[in-house]
Amino acid sequence: MRAEIESRHQRRYALVRCDDDKSGRVPVGFPVLRSRSLRAARRYQHLFVLCSALHLPEVAKFVSEMNREHRLQALFVRNDVDSAWLPRVLERAGLRTFRNMFVHSNSAVPNRVLAAWQHNAQAELIADATVADDWLIVVSCEPKTYEVRFDQMPALKKIAPHQRRNFEIAEDGSFIWWPSADIHLDLDAMRTVTDPAWRKRARRMRQTHGRAYGMAIASLRKEHGLRQTDIQGVSERQLRRMEESGAVSVHTMEQLAKSHGMTLAEYLDELAHKLRPSPQRNQGSAVPET
Repeated sequence: MRAEIESRHQRRYALVRCDDDKSGRVPVGFPVLRSRSLRAARRYQHLFVLCSALHLPEVAKFVSEMNREHRLQALFVRNDVDSAWLPRVLERAGLRTFRNMFVHSNSAVPNRVLAAWQHNAQAELIADATVADDWLIVVSCEPKTYEVRFDQMPALKKIAPHQRRNFEIAEDGSFIWWPSADIHLDLDAMRTVTDPAWRKRARRMRQTHGRAYGMAIASLRKEHGLRQTDIQGVSERQLRRMEESGAVSVHTMEQLAKSHGMTLAEYLDELAHKLRPSPQRNQGSAVPET
């Protein structure tokens, strides 16, 4: 009975901060634990541990136990040693390389992952990315790894080989941007290539709604007196692209609903209403942006 009561009172997530670097920002409202007490940690379903590479031996036992109990969602390791020595440091700490380990040099990656989990958007947002030869490798905030060759996607083909590494990741992880070719790429686009089931679903959505979906989103936004710059968590560039193509992720839909003062269900109902054929509604013309 006591275990059942404790389970009911478990909180969703917390960050165990073992790093003495004070420059990193933690999202507002994200619980932070300074103690590596197993008893305190077990009050939370999902744990994130932040430490420097040099401090790994001190946190190894705690990290291993939380990982064994399937509570550890991410281990953020600030790389304060030469990268070539990191395997040695892990060996010294008695740790193997975890699937959910993020090695970083600044606070951008931990911030993106923590914020994504805080908004339940960890499957929709990008934590980090790199280029290896002809491959783009992207890690989501879950984390899950996606790999795609540059010649597999028409947009990526436009990027000159010497410019492939010159990309930026949006602060919230919503997309990767190559300024030289003005190419934006989100996880949904990668899934259409790497996941056959996702590709089939995306194709069905495009066939059913196509650009009309984006037009309905734009129309509803304007009815609520919102500009493209008024959608919290979605950049103007991203929203403009989405309203033109109709391609939108679940995370973005949640942000749109919130900005409209609606629940996601209410927002989707409004969009569905707009997509129903109506003799009074001219669905073939877009309202100019103001």
